[in-house]
Amino acid sequence: MKRYCISFFILMFVALCLPHKGLARITTGPLMGDNMVIQQQSEVRLWGWTDKGAQTTVTLRTSWNKSKQKVKADDNGRWEFTVQTPAASFTPQTITLSDGDETRVLTNVLVGEVWLASGQSNMEMPLHGFEGCPVENSAQYINESMKYKGRLHLCTVAFSPHPEEVDTVTTVWQDCTPATARDFCAVGYFFGIKLTEALDCPVGIINSSLGATRVEGWTPRSIVSTYAGEDFTSDTYLQSHLVRPAYNVNRELPCVFYNGMIHPFEGYCLRGFLWYQAEANVNDPQWYTERFVNMVRSWRERWGMGDLPFYYVEICPYDYFWARDKATAALTREAQYKASEMLPHMGMVCTNDLVKDYEYWQIHPCMKKEVGDRLCYWALGDTYGVEGIDYRYPVYRSMQVEETNRGKQIRLTFDYADDGFNRNVGIEGFEICGPDSVWHKASVGTSGRQLTVRSDEVKEPVAVRYAFKSFELGNLKGGSGLPVIPFRTDNFPK
Repeated sequence: MKRYCISFFILMFVALCLPHKGLARITTGPLMGDNMVIQQQSEVRLWGWTDKGAQTTVTLRTSWNKSKQKVKADDNGRWEFTVQTPAASFTPQTITLSDGDETRVLTNVLVGEVWLASGQSNMEMPLHGFEGCPVENSAQYINESMKYKGRLHLCTVAFSPHPEEVDTVTTVWQDCTPATARDFCAVGYFFGIKLTEALDCPVGIINSSLGATRVEGWTPRSIVSTYAGEDFTSDTYLQSHLVRPAYNVNRELPCVFYNGMIHPFEGYCLRGFLWYQAEANVNDPQWYTERFVNMVRSWRERWGMGDLPFYYVEICPYDYFWARDKATAALTREAQYKASEMLPHMGMVCTNDLVKDYEYWQIHPCMKKEVGDRLCYWALGDTYGVEGIDYRYPVYRSMQVEETNRGKQIRLTFDYADDGFNRNVGIEGFEICGPDSVWHKASVGTSGRQLTVRSDEVKEPVAVRYAFKSFELGNLKGGSGLPVIPFRTDNFPK
């Protein structure tokens, strides 16, 4: 018995000293797996990990290019390839990776157009809706999602806040079916189906969003640390990665959602970004333009792909009962629009007409298809350069006070109103004031690309506002059916 014990320990010692073939495990970075969509006709980065410290050689082969690439993993086991992708195709491809001990094959890979959708709950809202917050006609859209199998792939990024920038996060790509589409973000889904129909190529949508989060939560710490009042030392911040389930996390924390839910896949080749957020910043509109633009700049810089398109959604008409005063929501929308004029390839979807009159206290309005469609119009017109697409909204540009035989009125001039307006009578949502800053309901007339605004109660008009309230449903649109963006001609403090 003693002899057997000695032999056993000798064998164990020898086994520990010998190379361990078969123990290596090759892993891929976030977003890289079965059913992934990779950006067409681009230099695409693929990365992952294998044995640490061994500088293992990793071999890559793609089904569209039979030649092999080899790289050595670094001391931390990280490897990276740059792959030239072909033109978009609905033919599933494979990517084969091997570190000598293990071979991994990524299957059902599509080459097409890839977009990242992020923000808070109106982006997170699934196709079947939230409890008590339906998506209009969701049963019909879920049923019709069967048509997009093999055309649209959907990827959801797991809830994963973190106090530090991390390299990994759980992501799952899925082909589009009723079972997968119903739980995917509605706005991203509608954008995706409209895009695949228009371009006739595969589309991949990545959803990384979380309700009630501020723009500061999705911005790198190197930027947010320059803002006053942000705390990076509290236990709530430092332990944010330990909080489960998702509804228990403090949604007002800075940086943690960027750290855990955006940073891990920076550099994954995209065509552009979609964004639906600002409700959580409605109390501080004075900071929103700057901080939103800072976030967009940082994402573009971190991706290193130039001025990637960034299209976003105006917050909807809603009472915003938690706002400090009733002007802050209108000022936030104004701040959102200002951002679109500060960077190239930025575009805002107006939602003033996409709320039912009974949704006064519904922060998740049901008309999500129209939001996704309008985001797609921006992409088709601005990113893909499709001629003839109407994607810009009539926007106020200048005003002039003029004398008429009925008294003084204000004449307004608009950009992007080449086809005039959708109605000549019954225009709602306009107010006018005199030097006393008291606002009165106004009557409005159309004159080509211009509007005339007046009120018998205002003898000396000085300013006009349109739909400039927390909840105000205007009914004025351009000739193409896109709504006039809410505005004010004044800069009064209230």
